[in-house]
Amino acid sequence: MKRGKTMNRKIIKFSIAACLLLLVVAGSGVASAYSISAHADEKQLEIINEIYGQDMTKGEYWATVYPEEYAMLKENLTAEEFEDFCSMEKYWGDDHPELPYGANFWDENGPVSLTSLAKQGKNSIDINELKTDESGYVIQGTANTESVLDRLSALLGKRSALELYAYNLQNLGSSIRHSGYGNVIGSTEDTSFTITTELYGDGSLVDSKSDYGESNEVVTVRSTYSNPQRGVLYQSKLSGTSTNPSLSGYTWSPAEQWPF
Repeated sequence: MKRGKTMNRKIIKFSIAACLLLLVVAGSGVASAYSISAHADEKQLEIINEIYGQDMTKGEYWATVYPEEYAMLKENLTAEEFEDFCSMEKYWGDDHPELPYGANFWDENGPVSLTSLAKQGKNSIDINELKTDESGYVIQGTANTESVLDRLSALLGKRSALELYAYNLQNLGSSIRHSGYGNVIGSTEDTSFTITTELYGDGSLVDSKSDYGESNEVVTVRSTYSNPQRGVLYQSKLSGTSTNPSLSGYTWSPAEQWPF
């Protein structure tokens, strides 16, 4: 009987502690960040191709291409967050034709040269280790690419910047995986980030997926295209835009002819 009372006391203490914890979490006003994905179907791809390059806001773009996801954003974001999202200019990611693969880093002035960035500070990175494309803005063919990008990111210091990296295309047997990751350097709790991966076949858009999130962490986006055609040259473009800070940029993966 004594043992039973002791057990009851433990249960009561545990219950009280659990209730207090729930009250603290509820009272703190902390909520999980909202995120959503939008994967274009065949009809939506046609719409994207029709409106591609037009001057419009991001809100107009999502309302036109992804009306259901647009409604969910409006329902789940605060009025201020939704306004920030909708008022931002739609970024198509092709404003630097002189950079064949875009860039891995973008700040308020545009693309950031990796070679110039590597020379900054006392702990400079060996230029030969970068293995960039001819432009010097995108790392290619480096086994430890993400590690090198992390070190370059640290060299940015307190500057706000967008980090983007498009992974090499993957052959999944009868389909192609295209993916990449993005990170908002200098982000705050008010930062929102939209990242999009697009797959092109012989220059035509064949697949597109966008992820929206309120996060200060690295975001990975991936999509699978199930209808690759023999002899077609495929390449993916990864683009990203953020609010607070307001940044935009894009990068490309190497091109591959199917099957690869």
